[in-house]
Amino acid sequence: TWWVKVTYILLFACLIGGIAKYITEKNRHKNELMRREHAEQINEAKLQFFINISHEIRTPMTLIISPLEKLIAENKDEEKQKVYLLIYRNAQRILRLINQLMDIRKIDKGLMAVKFSETDMVEFIDDLMQTFTYQANKRNIKFTFTHTEKQLKTWIDLNNFDKVLVNIFSNAFKFTPDNGEITITLCTGKDNNKPNTPLSDFFEIIIADTGTGIEEDKIEKIFERFYQINNIESQSGIGTGIGLHLARSLVELQHGVIYARNRTDRQGSEFIIRLPLKSAHLKNTEKEIKNKALIQLQQQIRNKSVSIDTFIPLLKEQKSKIKSKTKYRVLIVDDEKEIRKYLLTELSDTYRIFESANGKEALDFILKEKPNLVISDVMMPEMDGITLTKKMKANININFIPIILLTAKSSEEDKAEGFDIGADAYMEKPFNMELLKKLIANILENRERLEHQTIQSETNNTLIKTLILRPFDQKLYENIINIINENISDPNLNAEFLAERVGMSRVHIHRKLKELTNQSARDFIRSIRLKQAENLLSNQELTISEIAYAIGYNNLSHFSNTFREFYGMSPSEYMWKKEKKKEE
Repeated sequence: TWWVKVTYILLFACLIGGIAKYITEKNRHKNELMRREHAEQINEAKLQFFINISHEIRTPMTLIISPLEKLIAENKDEEKQKVYLLIYRNAQRILRLINQLMDIRKIDKGLMAVKFSETDMVEFIDDLMQTFTYQANKRNIKFTFTHTEKQLKTWIDLNNFDKVLVNIFSNAFKFTPDNGEITITLCTGKDNNKPNTPLSDFFEIIIADTGTGIEEDKIEKIFERFYQINNIESQSGIGTGIGLHLARSLVELQHGVIYARNRTDRQGSEFIIRLPLKSAHLKNTEKEIKNKALIQLQQQIRNKSVSIDTFIPLLKEQKSKIKSKTKYRVLIVDDEKEIRKYLLTELSDTYRIFESANGKEALDFILKEKPNLVISDVMMPEMDGITLTKKMKANININFIPIILLTAKSSEEDKAEGFDIGADAYMEKPFNMELLKKLIANILENRERLEHQTIQSETNNTLIKTLILRPFDQKLYENIINIINENISDPNLNAEFLAERVGMSRVHIHRKLKELTNQSARDFIRSIRLKQAENLLSNQELTISEIAYAIGYNNLSHFSNTFREFYGMSPSEYMWKKEKKKEE
């Protein structure tokens, strides 16, 4: 019948319509995912680009900030002081920007750790406002702080919350015209809509300005990474677009919220930061108890309110610390010639300084000259600082030499890698020269103290004989030594061979040797072979090829290269030196 046909036609039309709608929605969803993925890739590429550039900036920043601190301390001319301080403030501003980029990367990777300590928020904001006093006075901006309580105890992460406020304050000054107003308001409150949550009791900071305001459709976008508002009057498009994104990320890490709105009483905008007032929501591992003196010191460092008074103690210390050259020899390793020359100028009054332009050149020098200390950059051509440190610590002839790594790579992973391979200290560029000098002095003094203690007790050979090990470890150590010496001529003697003869897994024997000798199984076998080679070269009239085969090397070239890497000279050079000494 006709109505049945009409029904089928309608059902078919609905089916076609449903399929078409499904395909359309699927394509729309796919396009949206692709758009988001593309946007994330662009943001990641931008961030990676900025981070790579930041690493390159840190080295020249070292050559700006460190000499500048010295100039400020030494020069008393008021006009020059104003220029120096202007340069110094802006250098610190560049450095803050670099650090913000690193912070964003840490947050993205989930590596940003927060430690909360009880802080007086009134005093905290007061101290931080001092940093902007110069700018406010220069532009005749009325910069005020309103609070009802004389003291308000809160729990915040001191190291990260100041970054939030500095970014918001900087943003307010950027948008506010000359002769305008910026008002900071601190208050507390309760949110009955959020019972049993950290923000049920909160404190709130409102930063209000008399700037141009924000377009309503862009109020949320300003917190997006790399988003910038282009405004000709305020020139607010100048910047990176990361400050507000970082501020929101750091506030959320501290269980708070941050948002913006336009003012209703007059032109301008307000930024509201709301954080938990109490600490009941915090885990014990998140809390950090600090004494008052330490908090005050951190506030001074955080503020960096630069004036000539900041550098007077530095000048006095510099004058009192100048010494004549000492017996200590320090090797500086950096591919940047200017960094080497700067360190040479600063350290040559106290130490005998030597230079190398890369890790390969440095390793040859260290093997031959055995300096008292090495200061090395991380990123270098031919051989980087990490590889240099690994090779130093794997060689028993030079693994006692301390090494300080100076680097533009400031992430926690980079620091952890440096310490894992045995670096004695790790300093970020730009570094403070006085801090570096004290670090060098402390490391060398500790090493000398240790050497004196060793000499006064007994010789190294006696120490080896009287090394106290647990019965099992003693037996295992002697067994390993015997197996290596008995099979030293076997080219197949390696970590697997040793593990099989000892009756342990390769991983277990590697761990045990690391614990007992601070060397891997491979390095330990090589050390004994090369020590035996040294003994044969010194005491027996054998050819180099005979000695190589006697200690398990089938390839004479490989033996020569390994010997050179270990002793800093070839076997033939070593024999020549020994013969020359005998003739003398």
